Amino acid sequence: MKFMLPIVLVALLAACGETAPTAKQCGVYAIGPNQIKKILASQQSEPAPGRTAKADLPADFPTALLDPENFYRGMGVYCSADEARQALIDQKHQDWGVFEIESDWNNNVYKADDGAYHLRESAKIKKAVE
Repeated sequence: MKFMLPIVLVALLAACGETAPTAKQCGVYAIGPNQIKKILASQQSEPAPGRTAKADLPADFPTALLDPENFYRGMGVYCSADEARQALIDQKHQDWGVFEIESDWNNNVYKADDGAYHLRESAKIKKAVE
């Protein structure tokens, strides 16, 4: 019994540095115009944009898409293809689809001031989901 306490303490301390698995494992999905499917097929795909300073954006970039710090928030993303599909319905987009982004939710997605999730850094559009 005397030796069990140190072993239990070491085990507990070792576990403190580990991140607990999230309740919901997320992929990274986005919605966009179906023209992206043609671009993906041509192998000339541009990455999905991440958070970008206004100075690095085109002069005619819509200011409504900027956060209070004058950054484009980054492409809006969803945890699952089903959530992205629901966004298509909610936002009443026609001729749009769901796309999988080659990125990691835990390392490259953040919740912005608008309450939505966005890419922190640009990432490759992996494929059209449908």
